[in-house]
This record gives sequence, structure tokens and C-alpha cells, in this order.
Amino acid sequence: MEPKFRILERRDDSIKFIVEGIDVPFANALRRTILADVPTFAVDEVEFFENGSALFDEIIAHRIGMIPLTTPIERFSLDALELDDYIVTLSLEVEGPGMVYSGDLKSSDAGVRPANEDIPIVKLAEGQKLTLNAYAKLGRGKDHAKWQPGFVYYKYLTEIHVSKEVPGWEELKVLAERRGLPIEETGEELVVTTTKAFYLPGKFDEYTGDKIREEVIPGSFVFTVETNGELPVEEIVTTALKILMRKSDRFINELHKLAD
Repeated sequence: MEPKFRILERRDDSIKFIVEGIDVPFANALRRTILADVPTFAVDEVEFFENGSALFDEIIAHRIGMIPLTTPIERFSLDALELDDYIVTLSLEVEGPGMVYSGDLKSSDAGVRPANEDIPIVKLAEGQKLTLNAYAKLGRGKDHAKWQPGFVYYKYLTEIHVSKEVPGWEELKVLAERRGLPIEETGEELVVTTTKAFYLPGKFDEYTGDKIREEVIPGSFVFTVETNGELPVEEIVTTALKILMRKSDRFINELHKLAD
């Protein structure tokens, strides 16, 4: 079966889609590639020149390290096993009173900057100063969570078959409609396709397995991908697929070498 792809929902920071014609190992490989192998920029070192705040250097460095940075991934090669050794400097020089935000960081590269300018770093009192340089580089989520481009999860696509012999089955129809789930209705049953999670009220438990049954649609999965802001959500998925294909090609080439 040829894999098929269908978008269910697209937002600025997330996308939900169905993939048909794949198996669990491939679905999990895609999930792991998104989390572990899609490269992004993140601060890896912080050099302090003055810190008069109430927080230790290590705490401020950790907070800055977890700030998502926009990543112009098209400028960098995905073919190499090692990532490009490119360093971006984000400088900070502020004096209190007031809150220091991620937007106060000034980048040496306009393409690499805080994805959200309103992330609080530390609050400075009157006369307190904070001066530092933060050095960002490309990394992968498998090395540290700060390089993960976002969050991804998937579920089996299933159909819930509800016999119309179940007392109050109309209530399940109303609940499914409120969730925006696809519904098919025949003279004998109601069929709900779970493109989203769908939980039955407890009073229907006694009918599950007999008059209410859930069937897995073979080879079909619902993926949800959310971005932290480093990359557009569509770019996360396409980049992960490119990396997965290139890893597969490299593996096949190595097998051919052994065969020769």
C-alpha cells in the first residue's frame, strides 16, 4: 500500500495529520527523528561580565539556554554526520530596575534570534546590572532537550462502532459532533472515527466489547507536531523526513559495500 498523507488541522505552531500505509516502526522512527535529529540553534555557553542580580550565573545560563532560537536551517547542510561549526553571539547589557526578557538579547546573526521576545530571564532591582555574551550553536535533541525543535506524538487511527441497541447512544453522537469527529450512521450503528481522542462516559462501560467496540484501522496513524518556534512546524516534518531518507540511503550504501 502506497503511503498517503492528509492534513487534519494546521495552526501557526502545530499541525495534525494522518499517515496511511505505514507500520509502527516507521511511525516511531519519524517521531524519534523529529525529537532527536532535527538540528536547531540553542545557547551552549554563557560568558558573564557582570551579574548583580539575585540569581547565580548558572541559573541565568540555564534559563538562557532553554530559550528557543529561530533556526535558518536552509543555510546549513544536512548531509554531513557532524553539524556545521557555526557560532552565533547573543549579547546582553541591561540595568535595573525591571524585568530582563529574551527580547533584550542582541544577536550577531539576524537569522538566529529568540523565537519569543517575551520570555522572562531575571528581574533586576535598582542599580543591578547584567552583562554577558551567550554563544549559540547547532545541536540535536538527542544531545540535550534544549535542541529539540518541538513536541510530537501519534496515536492509532480507530473507529468506534456503537450499536443503536445501546440505551442513550444519541448522547455519544452529540459528544462526537462536539469534538468535531467524523461520523457515519446506518440503520444499525453509529461509527465514530477517532482523529482526536474520544473518551466514553463511564455509564457506557458495560456495553464495551459487545455493543460498543473499537477497531484499529491498519497502517493508519494520527500525528500531532508542535513547534517551540525554532522552525515552522511544516519545516520540522519535512526536515525529519529528509534526514530519515538520507540515513536509510547511507545504510543501504554500507550494506552494498559489505556485499561487494
